[in-house]
Amino acid sequence: MEQLTTIVGHLAPDLDCLTAIWILVRFGGACDAILQFVPAGETLHHRPPDEDPHVIHVDTGGGRYDHHGSADRGLCAAELVRRTVAPDDEALERLVEQVNQIDHASASAASHGFFNVNALIAGYNLLFPNRPHHVAYAMLPNLDAWYEHEVRQIRLEDAFARRIEFDTPWGLGIAMDSDDGGSSKLAYRHGAVLYAYRNRHGWMGIAAQARSNVDLTLVYDDLRTVDRGADWYLHPGKRMLLCGTPKAPPRTLSRLTLDELVRVIQGEAMFLERPLTAIHGYE
Repeated sequence: MEQLTTIVGHLAPDLDCLTAIWILVRFGGACDAILQFVPAGETLHHRPPDEDPHVIHVDTGGGRYDHHGSADRGLCAAELVRRTVAPDDEALERLVEQVNQIDHASASAASHGFFNVNALIAGYNLLFPNRPHHVAYAMLPNLDAWYEHEVRQIRLEDAFARRIEFDTPWGLGIAMDSDDGGSSKLAYRHGAVLYAYRNRHGWMGIAAQARSNVDLTLVYDDLRTVDRGADWYLHPGKRMLLCGTPKAPPRTLSRLTLDELVRVIQGEAMFLERPLTAIHGYE
């Protein structure tokens, strides 16, 4: 019978320790690993940390996956594991880079003002003060979700490189057509006042910066003319127009292409009504 891997972390496991465990479980073939926890700095049964290839110490014990003996602030236990297990995974590299910043207290000060991943882990350690296994198993799906977020962010950045930039009455507009729709963070960081998007479901939307003077009422009125029957919804704040979201899938999709939606935003709806009728067969 094949011997199972044992992963050893420290008591009251923190983000770095938990991420290192998660990488081994998800990417390192240790999905059936036994988890053990020891006082910080120690090893299992006080044996040398890398003596047994089936016993992997992370963030404790001074072995190959413990960075505490290094002065390199670019290192943490999770990064040491990542370099060995999945060195070419861009999404994982991004996730671990953030873990490293948090571990070395070099993340931006603004990120500490809200409930964050460290606060979540602290809460789990309060719930399970003597059961670090429970903390680890509770955090694994959270790290899975974080990883999927990073994968999606890479897709969005690739789509953003193919963006459409256009003028609006309020300033720069950006349109994105991608499987995932749009990204307000990318659009606003690039100087856009509003952005429009279309995703793989055919759902579409327009959103403007919260502090802008954008009022999409006239755009909404035009859409009800050129895109009759589609489930366009104007948010009460007048800065968001939606036709399909995970919260409210549309009964009727928009007939517009992203280019056509941009033309409506720019006030050119009158030129679209007849072509849409002809092309899409609507009366």
